[in-house]
This record gives sequence, C-alpha cells and structure tokens, in this order.
Amino acid sequence: MFDLSSKTVVNRRLYLTDLYKIIGKDKEIRMDAKNICYIMLTNVLSCDTMNYTSVGVVKEIYILEIKLNEKVIPEKFIKALDKAINFHTLFVLRCKDEELLYGCYKQITDKGVKLGKYYNSSWAPSVQNKELPLNLTTLDEIYALLINELIPLTAKENESTQELIGRYEEIQKLKKDIEKFQRQVDNERQSKKRFELNDALKELKKKLESVVK
Repeated sequence: MFDLSSKTVVNRRLYLTDLYKIIGKDKEIRMDAKNICYIMLTNVLSCDTMNYTSVGVVKEIYILEIKLNEKVIPEKFIKALDKAINFHTLFVLRCKDEELLYGCYKQITDKGVKLGKYYNSSWAPSVQNKELPLNLTTLDEIYALLINELIPLTAKENESTQELIGRYEEIQKLKKDIEKFQRQVDNERQSKKRFELNDALKELKKKLESVVK
C-alpha cells in the first residue's frame, strides 16, 4: 500500500447491519460476511484531499479496510458492497499481522457500476507503506497505480490499466493452453500426431514470450 495524505484519512467504522440495508440480506452474502470482524472506511481520495486541480474520470477513491478472523476472502460480500458504492475502490484485507490488497478495475458509467474481474496480492506481513510517485497529478493516475499493484505483471510504457489487465489475462490463458498441449504431447503415442501437437506447442510458447515482453 502507499502512504496517503493525512487529509484523506477518515477511519469511519461501517456496520454490517447498515450495509445490509444497502446491499440486501441475501443469505449467501450474509454467510460470506461471517468471517468479518469489522469494516473501516480508512481513506477517501479526492481532488480536494489530494490537492489536485486536474479532474479526470475518477472523482473519488475509497480505501476500505476489512479485518478478518481467517485468511478467507469474503468475495461475494465484497462484490455486493462494491456494486453499491458509486466511487472507485480498493480493499485492504487484514488477518492477524498479515494483509493483502483486493479489488477490480471498476468503471462508473451513466448506466451504473461496472465491475471487472477481481485480483489480489498475496498475504504478507504488514510493512511500511511506500511513497506515492511525485509525478501523479490526477486521481485517474492514482487509481491506475493502485489497480496495477494487484496485477503480477509490469506495465509497459504508456500501457493503460485495461490493456495491462487484458495482457495479463491473455498470458494466463496461454499458460493454460501450453499445459494442456504439453499433456497431450506427453500422452500421444502416434508419431505424426505427436509432431503436430509439438509444433502447436512451440507456437504457443513463442506467442507467450512475445506477450510477456
């Protein structure tokens, strides 16, 4: 996580009973939330709290801390809550002395909230927060930085967050295809078919290499 201006600090406790009035009392969601000790809105990033004059697509970013009894992510609850929040978000999950970041690429449109696929960092001991880069001038840039923290892939120069996510998903698909073809090659007994599969496997590996670069 990053060091944020003291002006962004809110530290407001959110109660499940109040949140259920917003997101509904779906039985699965309530069961999913049983692992939650508490929820805290820790920071609200806005142009005012960040002293930014440039206004982009992202108007506010909510940082929400969720304390858990066990290291099990309450995915259904978070998705329902996230859907009900009309601002961009990042969740910090804590369990004992460890934490992870959790979130998705979220779009706020005239038609409502559009949630992408959720990603998370690995559980790790809480460490001192990193400093935000000094060259950031909009909330759009901060949001991209936060979401990029969840993707285990380095963004290319001028690569947008959407493009980074798309490239990461393509890499994951290629890796699955390579594993599948490798199993087929290993199990194939006919020489001709084995050569064909092996050629296809080589092409997939070349494509993976080009996408990763």
